[in-house]
Amino acid sequence: MILSRYDILKLIETGELVIEPLNEEIIRENGIDLSIGNEVAFLLNNPSPLDPEEISDVDLSKYYFVQRLDGDFIIQPYMKVLLSTLEYIKMPNDILGFVELRSTFARLGLSIPPTIIDAGFEGQITLEVHGGAFPVKLRKGLRFAHIVFAKLTSKTTPYRGKYQGQRGVTLPK
Repeated sequence: MILSRYDILKLIETGELVIEPLNEEIIRENGIDLSIGNEVAFLLNNPSPLDPEEISDVDLSKYYFVQRLDGDFIIQPYMKVLLSTLEYIKMPNDILGFVELRSTFARLGLSIPPTIIDAGFEGQITLEVHGGAFPVKLRKGLRFAHIVFAKLTSKTTPYRGKYQGQRGVTLPK
């Protein structure tokens, strides 16, 4: 079941869903808009393969350049970046979220891989963004992505993974 604005407002009112900072304007008909946060990580062109099982032994500065955002940045054609959301989210244990771009940015040629926020997750969201055919200017605070919330049909084990509580762009762990 997809949650409506009314359902989302009720979850926020009871404290089951936490979104900080919360502005009434970001609560939409069937979801929440997310803004670009304080950091961007540019994926660097490095021909050395990364092994996900040995990531803790790798100097990730050879693969990512992390920059604090104070204003604008340009996502160049076909560039890939990681962005953090401005909003810190605490999910209920029986709700998950599907994240997608707001349609304006998809119409500008940008895309993101499917992103799911697990039930019980808490933190800022790190999103991978792919550039399109032409440069696009982005900036901190710009409403950029959208979460659609869905209620699980039964109880689950809440998320307790390695990205729990993340703030800013979080590189692979």
